[in-house]
Formats: sequence, structure tokens, C-alpha cells
Amino acid sequence: MSNWKKGKQLNNGEYVIESILPRSGTGFYYRAKDTKNSQLVTIKAIDIFWREQENGEVLAQKLIQQAQQIANNCQNPNLINLYPQVFLEGKKFYMVMDYLEGIDLATHVDHKGKFEPEEALKLIMKIGSAINVLHQNKSIHQEIKPQNIILDQNSQEPILSDYGSAIKLFALAPRKNQNTMTDSFSSPEQLQKNGKIRPCTDIYSLAATLYVLVTAQLPTSAKFREYKDLIPPQQLNPAISDNFNQAILKGMELNSEKRPQYLRDFFQLFKENSVTINNNTAQQKKISKEKLSAILSQVVTNEETIVQNISPITAPPTIIKPKTNYPNIEEFTFETVTIEQEKKLFGLMSSIKKNLITKTGQFFIEYIGEGVNLDMILIPSGSFMMGSNSNENGRDKDENPQHLVKLNSFYMSKYPITQLQWRTVSSFSKISRPIKNNPSFYKGDNLPVEKVSWLDAQEFCKRLSKYTGRNYRLPTESEWEYACRGNTNTPFFFGETITPDFANYNNTQNNENKKNASKLDKKTTPVDNFYPNPFGLYDFHGNVWEWCEDNYATNYIHKPKNGSAFYASALNQHRVVRGGSWSLSSEYCRSAKRGNYAPDSNYNFIGFRVVCVMDS
Repeated sequence: MSNWKKGKQLNNGEYVIESILPRSGTGFYYRAKDTKNSQLVTIKAIDIFWREQENGEVLAQKLIQQAQQIANNCQNPNLINLYPQVFLEGKKFYMVMDYLEGIDLATHVDHKGKFEPEEALKLIMKIGSAINVLHQNKSIHQEIKPQNIILDQNSQEPILSDYGSAIKLFALAPRKNQNTMTDSFSSPEQLQKNGKIRPCTDIYSLAATLYVLVTAQLPTSAKFREYKDLIPPQQLNPAISDNFNQAILKGMELNSEKRPQYLRDFFQLFKENSVTINNNTAQQKKISKEKLSAILSQVVTNEETIVQNISPITAPPTIIKPKTNYPNIEEFTFETVTIEQEKKLFGLMSSIKKNLITKTGQFFIEYIGEGVNLDMILIPSGSFMMGSNSNENGRDKDENPQHLVKLNSFYMSKYPITQLQWRTVSSFSKISRPIKNNPSFYKGDNLPVEKVSWLDAQEFCKRLSKYTGRNYRLPTESEWEYACRGNTNTPFFFGETITPDFANYNNTQNNENKKNASKLDKKTTPVDNFYPNPFGLYDFHGNVWEWCEDNYATNYIHKPKNGSAFYASALNQHRVVRGGSWSLSSEYCRSAKRGNYAPDSNYNFIGFRVVCVMDS
């Protein structure tokens, strides 16, 4: 960039440029100092190429919002930390990210030669976990190459140092170097004018990068492979096994339809058989299935670190970790809410007073493939009074007797199962019964799945358990109420009253809140539409009823007091549902309210969430 200058101040003196950094792709990179804390940062800059275009300001705001959304949502240990700060200065936009000390993989290979296949696979799978975060946020990187992956000087962890085309603010800018003819890491669809860009586009680049790491040779560019065949990596490095060789070639298929479509599919190729690695003396070392599974498990854990402002917990206080298959537990901060009515004279209601409370919790993210994850929140052990007291408005007879229940800790899904999560798991192999791939009446990836029976939910849990190797099931009725209340004893976790600003229910029934009758359409809403409860869980009140494990009983006299499920002997005994729905009035949304349906019922107002119990 012709006008950069050492010592130049940016953003009212907040940053001072120290040097320009050699990076490929769009924009220019500077090493700069943050004057607030004297920390080094990397700043990326581009020209405002749309300034003269019609609606340029509107486009600019949309691009900035998308960049900030990616910065907030896409966090992973192997993806450089991007600040949600975007600022305009002169004729350029700037974004700020962490400064990395280390060497990129291209330089490492140049200086030290190729990696051992096992070591290279670990590196690539960690980068794959970072790419998975972008895919989950509906963004494709498109610029994965050894030059963009830095081995951190301190941790020696591989860090993807650029967001590529995922951030449209930079992706739409002119490139410094458009020599795609010799780009060995771009898929065929990237080199076509109207090529279809999908997650498998990044898989081609990951496979090509792995090719370089294990051979120290550039693969033939996709542009030239019509005339010159790709040399199988095994020919360049005999230490590569047949299976490893075929996995790379499969990832670099020219026909995108024949390529693995999702990261899960690509990485699965490496553990389908044991991988044999030959050393230079022609003796054979075998990597067993168990060892490869351990590598995959370690990387999948890395794939599960997303979400806002998360820092790892070194010693979760309430958890005893089992020896194997334990997920990466992290801490998160969130805001929950309490509400109360403010009264005028003579007891007339004036308004709703909202109080925000900051809390922390623990969670892990279960990677279920195809760029889809499942957030699981820790529900700490404790006790509570289950049921309702005699003074609670709307109380039913089956909510008594109120009784003390003690529970051990468990994990519960942050949201009701979404349609996107359902479609992913329903594509797994059948275990006990077939289930529909897209059963919901109201369509939307982030809407809760509905029109699923209790039997369907059981099949979902079985498939999820088999895929993850963990114990997933429906919550028991007492687990559900304990999690819903979040250590509160009011009818709703946020207080004594409810309004359409805090839950999705039918506020037109019983002449209720006529003034706000059009606040929400009478249908399901996205699962993250309202405030979370004190445990960090969403959507307990309204939206969809949620299936529980238990058989329904007309009272609590014979119900377990230890958090376990109640089972009856009748074959088609009704099952418990909890939480109310979009179609019912507010009294059905109370924490203590119980409903019941036959286990084969499937309505557009019933969904479910899942529980995971860790074996100690």
C-alpha cells in the first residue's frame, strides 16, 4: 500500500502502525500497537471500492454488520481472534485482530521439509475445526492454504490467520494478486465464473494443504488438471498409506459432487481403516483405529469451541471427568432477566420493569456434522420444590403435592432441538424406527422442530448417542422443571407475570393483553428469540410443548424424588409434555404446568430438547 507510514495513527490515536505485513489475498495488513494497553495487533485495510456505487452507504452498513457478526460468533482456538471493531478512516475500512508471532506452514515446509502424516493430519483437522465454525455461520473461507496458517510461536498450535472470503467486506474487494492460474489450493468451482461455492469448496483446499504438508510439493492446479494428472501423494512420499493417500485424493476430486460434502465426511475417510505408515527403512508402523479415533476425538473437541466471549475453564468445580470421551467444558457469560409490574395509584398497572442480571455458566458443544453443532449447558446438582403452591394462579390438581426433589448434575440442550439439528441427526442410520427428515409444519432452520412424536424423539436420542458415544435422552419431568425454574420459585423464571416480550404464547385467549394481540404471529418463533433463564437455557415458556421421558400420572404421590423418570406399565400410556406453546394462553407456560399426549402424537405445537449425562 503506497501511503502506509510507520508511526501513522489510526482511529483517533488508538492504534499506531509499526510495519506492513506480507500477506496474500485481499487488503493489506499492518502490525500496529494498541495504545490503550501497549499490545500488538494486526490491522487489515481495504479501499472503499463501492463509494461511487448506487446505495453505497447501505451496502457499507450491511457489510460492516456481517463482519461484526462473524467476529462475535466465530471463535475457535485455531482461528485468529477478530475484534468486532470496524472503523472508517480516509478512504479505507479497517478491522483489528490479534497479532500472531510464528511462521506459516509454507515457510515451515520450505525450511524443515515435509511433516509426518500423523502430525500433518492433526494440524489439518485442527484447522478444520476452525473452518467448521465459519460453516456453521453460513460462511465459506475459500482461501485456505499453507501461507494462511501460522504455527504459534508459543503454543505451536496452527492458527488460521485470515477469514478469507467469509467476511464480505474484504471478499468483495479487488485482490492484490489475481494469478489464479497457478493457485494450487483453489477448487475448480472457485476458478469458474459462476461456480457453486459450498462447504466442500473448503474441503478441496484443506486436502490440497495436507498434500503439501506430507509431500513438500505443490499439487497440480485444478486449472491444469485437464491436461496434467495430479500426482498421488503416496508417489512423492512412500510413508503415506493407501488409505491416507485415497482420502487426500477424494478431498481433491475435481467434481464437487464426488467430493466429501462436509468436514465430518472428509475426516471420516481417515479413520475408516487403520493407517499404515512406512519409515525410511521400509519397516512399517501402524496407526490403529483406536489411535486415529483419539486424534479425531481431540480435534472434534476443538471443533466444538464457538460462541460469544468464551474462555476455557481449567477446573470445572462440579464435574468429575471420566477417563474417556469427555468433551471440552468451557465457561460463558450471559444476561438473564426478571420482570415486575410497576403500579400507578389505585393499583392500575403502568408498565413492566425489566432487570438484567449477568451470570456465568458452563457448557460444551457437540459437533454433529455438516457444520451443525449442539450446545449443551451444565445444570448443576441441587434440590427444589417441584409442583405449585396453592396460591399460584392457574394451578391444576395434577401439580400437587408440592415436594422436594434432589438431582445430580446433568447437561441440557441450550435450545429446543431445531429443524436444522433434526435434519442432521435424522440422516444418521436408523436404529429402531424410521423418522421423517423434515416433519415440521412451520419451516425454518432456527425454528424448533415440531410434528415429532415421543417415539420419534426417542429415535433421535438413540441416533445422537450412537454418533457421539455419549448418553443422550429426553429429560425427566423433574429435570425439566428444575432446569426451567433455574433456582426460582415464581410461576415463570422471570417473575410472577408474563408478556409477549418474553415468551411466545397466544395472548389473545381469555381476552388477555388485547392491546398487544398482534405482537407475534400465531406460530413458532426462532429458539433464541427471548432472554435465557438463570441457567442460560432458552425457550422454556411457550413456543412448543416439550416431550419428557416420563409416563403421565394425575399427581405426584408416586413420582420419584431423586430426579429419575416415572414409568407406568400400560403400553400406550400418555407421556408428559412441559412448557406450553405458541397456541395456548399464558397459564400453560408456567414452570409447574403439566400436559400429556399419547407417545405417537405429532402436532405442530410439540417439540423437545435433550439431556446428556456424563458417566463418572
